[in-house]
Amino acid sequence: MRILSIPAMVLGVAIGILFFKVYGIVTRPEVPRPVAFVIGQFAPGVEIGAKVADARHAVAGMTYVRHLGYVGMPAPHVANLPNGSTAAFAQVRLLLDERTRMQARPDPAKARIEAVETVTNEGAAPAELTSAFSTMFRRPPRDGCERMSEEGRLREVHVWTTPNERGGLALVTDFDPTRATAPPGTVGMRMTSVIAFTGKFDGGRTLRANYTDATCAQLSESQ
Repeated sequence: MRILSIPAMVLGVAIGILFFKVYGIVTRPEVPRPVAFVIGQFAPGVEIGAKVADARHAVAGMTYVRHLGYVGMPAPHVANLPNGSTAAFAQVRLLLDERTRMQARPDPAKARIEAVETVTNEGAAPAELTSAFSTMFRRPPRDGCERMSEEGRLREVHVWTTPNERGGLALVTDFDPTRATAPPGTVGMRMTSVIAFTGKFDGGRTLRANYTDATCAQLSESQ
């Protein structure tokens, strides 16, 4: 009798595990929590997947830039990141999907935010944000480089993604080959962007840039 009950018990356990897996998939948020958290800290009131019109009150001076999306100033906010790292962001960009950003004048009530980019020129931002994001994702970043339209100009790219690649953060900053040998405290302003995205990281498509998996140091040496 006890032997015959074993298959039923195993089946019950299997059904229970399957139920909780399906329940987890159905109820998990579309935007991974670390990604949504960073957007909330750097650009309060802005959400991936929301319509551009929903962010009007959270983004001052919103202007449409063709081939990119809507650009403006984020609401003032003191970010609260792991290990106390922070940065003041002067600009937020509501990035649109490829088809929508080709339009001359997309309708804000219909256009949805595909990704969010925040921009700062604080010199200490790259180091502080690298430390914070590595703590949040519990892993080092994937490194790459952007080639800009200006001859010889490169931008460093560091990407953190969730374990199941449902989204992530890209930290993009101006590359300076002399920075490593510069005396402490002499690092000046550098334009730094944080791009929050959902889905699998897809290089240039995600960053909307000319991206390569080679590091900027490697590209600089080969030039």
